[in-house]
Amino acid sequence: MLIRDLPDQVHEELARRAAMADKSLRAYLREVLTEHVAVPSTDQWLERLRELGPTHADGPTGAELVAVARAEDDELLSR
Repeated sequence: MLIRDLPDQVHEELARRAAMADKSLRAYLREVLTEHVAVPSTDQWLERLRELGPTHADGPTGAELVAVARAEDDELLSR
């Protein structure tokens, strides 16, 4: 892979980080890129959420659950 027009300060920082990790620049970049693609992009993550759909369509809403928890807390505090 060849990256053209990489700013000097970016190249220097990558080389510095590779040296600190006791790796060649090539090995360091391979590791960084591998880690980067292991995490889904925001668009991929949102698409997976859409595919899951609602999991508790007939259950209480978040607001209802919070109201119940607050009422329980108020009851415990009033004792």
